[in-house]
Amino acid sequence: MDIMLFVAVGVALLLWGALVGRVGRKLGTLLAIVPVLVWFGVLAWFGSSGNLDSPAGDALPVYLVIGLLAFTIGVNLTDRSVSGSGAE
Repeated sequence: MDIMLFVAVGVALLLWGALVGRVGRKLGTLLAIVPVLVWFGVLAWFGSSGNLDSPAGDALPVYLVIGLLAFTIGVNLTDRSVSGSGAE
């Protein structure tokens, strides 16, 4: 497994999550769907090419966990919702 690919996926999805957190609710929802569609495309490609049982296919769950964590952190870092006792 190449650590640089894990870092690249993490940074890309952290930045994508930050973008999703900054835009409005409707556009953010549409933008959040993009990585999901890409993930299913990657899975379909690996499945159709027969590479799910290869070492590259074995790393897919790691990419999923790194991507989900990075995306969630990115969204939460830039979330513009107001919370607290003084928000009336």
